Amino acid sequence: MRFRQLAVWALGFGATTAAAAATLYRGATLLTLAAAAAPIPDGYLLVGDDGRIAAAGAGNGEADPAVAAAKAKPGFAVAELKGRIVMPGFVSGHSHLWQSAFRGIGPATELKAWLQALHYTYGAHFGAGDFGAFTKHGAYDQLRHGVTTTYNHSHWFGRNFAWYREQFEAEQETPQRFVFAWVNEGQADDAVWRERLRPAMAAVQPAPDRALLGLSINATGIYRGPALFAREIALAKEFGLTVQVHYLEPAASQVEDRAAWPKFKAAGAVFRGMSFAHFIHPDDVMLGEAAAAGAAMIWNPLSNGRLGSGLPPIERYLEDGLRVGMGVDGQASADISDPFENVRFGLYALRLRRENSGGLQPIDVLRLHTLKTAEVLGVERWVGSLEVGKFADFLVVDPAEPATGPVWDPAAHLVFACSSRNVAEVYIGGRKVVAAGKVLGHDAAALEADVAARIAGMKRKAGKL
Repeated sequence: MRFRQLAVWALGFGATTAAAAATLYRGATLLTLAAAAAPIPDGYLLVGDDGRIAAAGAGNGEADPAVAAAKAKPGFAVAELKGRIVMPGFVSGHSHLWQSAFRGIGPATELKAWLQALHYTYGAHFGAGDFGAFTKHGAYDQLRHGVTTTYNHSHWFGRNFAWYREQFEAEQETPQRFVFAWVNEGQADDAVWRERLRPAMAAVQPAPDRALLGLSINATGIYRGPALFAREIALAKEFGLTVQVHYLEPAASQVEDRAAWPKFKAAGAVFRGMSFAHFIHPDDVMLGEAAAAGAAMIWNPLSNGRLGSGLPPIERYLEDGLRVGMGVDGQASADISDPFENVRFGLYALRLRRENSGGLQPIDVLRLHTLKTAEVLGVERWVGSLEVGKFADFLVVDPAEPATGPVWDPAAHLVFACSSRNVAEVYIGGRKVVAAGKVLGHDAAALEADVAARIAGMKRKAGKL
């Protein structure tokens, strides 16, 4: 059975530059990141007027029948990108967008103390509009850094349903694509759960100009009781949804956490629709069972490093058949949404452990943070690589601004030398949504002021100001 991501309450993008006609982007180094595809030193990408990729390949595209057909239509445009690198937008397989307002909190803490510093100190002081404002802040921040699709692992904090729902309503007002990880209210019965999900099911309409790609389940019952957990897994399977659970993250509690594995199996939670956020400390039996079931894990190098959680043996996971994606996690635990930093730090950490430069290479980690993550989330038919028919979500990276030197190997240069500061433009569905580090049509100053005022109010309520 294929576990679908279901688009809900999808809206068209806000203020962006419209892709009114087909556009040929040529002259750049093209990294499609399709399976086993090599970089193309002088390539072209044709974006159709429908916001999908119409053609891609080596050369200037003049010999491509798709380009010839597009040229015959009114409004056809050509963008010359010599010296640039074009690649798919990054996909984050695990994020908490609202945490963008809490960077730097708990700097000397590991996970449980960090949760105390953030969730248990400020969670009770969220009010109307807070989740919405903070979620927008996080979405725009990720977008500026080149993350065009994110998995928003939401939180409830015991707030009312309307306040909770601000998280996915807010992101629908941004251009960033997302899969929303839904938390079911523990005190509600199954009928209420279904009632809240059905409107989402009825509005499944993934399209180039729609932000919301899908719905998933954030199953919290593993920490709140086996009956609740079993209900969450049963609901996900009933509706054909994937599930994601925080599991095996902090090193300090790894023995206790591993002891919970039988609860996963008892609830039927070890299945292809499950992705484990972090999954740093499994034993051999757990790894084998997860891989055999087709489950996946999301690797969050920056967050794991910041909280001292540990380094998962990613290469071993891949060898054993466990599917692996990557995430930038929340901005309060990774603090920066830069996927270039994420792949760089992750690859360097693996090499430190190996004490050699074998194993995963730059092209591999780029693919992990794009196509492979899209596959884990079940949205690879739309995003994750630059292939014909997929949505035209891509980055134009300029290695010369700021200057990073001559490009010898494009994949290595992106991973070793570039950062999000080199992202010149971001396109979603063929529309330019970011230019020179700014989200088009977005009043960043107004949002920053709103978020700052809300945080000041929360600090006062918490006695921290």
